[in-house]
Amino acid sequence: MLHRRYAKTQILGSKLRWTICAVLVCFTGICCVASGQVDQATKLMQEGKFHEAELLLRTLAHQHPRNASVRSNLGVALAQQGELAAAVTEYSASLALDPHQPNVEVLLGLAEFKQGHFKEAVPAFKMAKAALPEDGRSTLLLGMSYFGLHQYADAVPYLQSASSSDPGNIELHNVLAQSCLWSRQFDCAMAEFHNILTANPDATQAHMLLAQALDAMGKTDEAIEELDAAATSSPDEPLVHFELGYLYYKKSDYDRAIPELELEARNNPGYAQAYLYLGDIALKRNDQATAESLLKKAIGLQSDLREAVVDLGVIYAQQSRNTDALTAFKRAVQLDPTQPDAHYRLGRLYTALGQKEDAQMEFNKTKDLHSKVEDSLIEKISGDASVVPK
Repeated sequence: MLHRRYAKTQILGSKLRWTICAVLVCFTGICCVASGQVDQATKLMQEGKFHEAELLLRTLAHQHPRNASVRSNLGVALAQQGELAAAVTEYSASLALDPHQPNVEVLLGLAEFKQGHFKEAVPAFKMAKAALPEDGRSTLLLGMSYFGLHQYADAVPYLQSASSSDPGNIELHNVLAQSCLWSRQFDCAMAEFHNILTANPDATQAHMLLAQALDAMGKTDEAIEELDAAATSSPDEPLVHFELGYLYYKKSDYDRAIPELELEARNNPGYAQAYLYLGDIALKRNDQATAESLLKKAIGLQSDLREAVVDLGVIYAQQSRNTDALTAFKRAVQLDPTQPDAHYRLGRLYTALGQKEDAQMEFNKTKDLHSKVEDSLIEKISGDASVVPK
């Protein structure tokens, strides 16, 4: 389940990734140094005539199938035309003929990277880094590949090295800050966020991510201050009002939570969790009709929203709509059997229905499960607690 996988920040990471790719492509000329029969093809590529170069290089590859340079240059011509899978084939063939080509290893990794094949990109970048340890491209792209794989702890050292070589690159510092945050390296995350905010005090994303870090550290009041700053500078920023509303909700400050959640629903009408928490607050205030409408809206937008399913079951049970309640609680258990609330509700419903054996089974499951701690803001935004391993 990926509500956002911190969507805005993932978009930021994606933007950085493609910016990096565009910059690196400019360096591909070093892999096209003229040698014998590839002179003409190199000249064509320098003129931007990549299709013509491809045709010539294919002929040369047929005539000289053991020439590694021809195959790597053919890969460049293909990559420049967006034929990345075909480029991977040519780079791989070139490296099979001559394994000692670190620049071709970078190009191979880059072609995989641009296709989103981060797992395949990692070994290519590692080989290039081993051959050219001072070449910052491989370091940066290794970090970005691990970031793309959500292996944030692995990404951090490479991104730290890359950012130290480019201290003015705010986007890179942002990706590093996210990696530190999502691998629970809070000191690193806080340092990066403060660096970003020193350079740009109105950096909305930095305020929002810093709020996640503070909330995960148990500093919810400080997190709220950061989100207030973000909402003030960028009131239309996606999710900023939800995050603020959710933190007020966690503090049971519903009067402040409601207007923030309603703002999010207006700004971002497709975001299911805004309706979930508005519905849950309505249920807590015993406004069943409003709660049911909001919860159904949430489930209509996101059918696997477990908390909304549980709340609907509660409403149905209170209204003696036992069949509907049974369906809802069973669905909630199916969505996540590790959470005790649905098992407990199901046990109570079975008791009311006189099904004592089934009831006892659910109560036993409830007892075996630890009480769920309220999600941190990181988990709530990402929709996946795995981003913050305990």
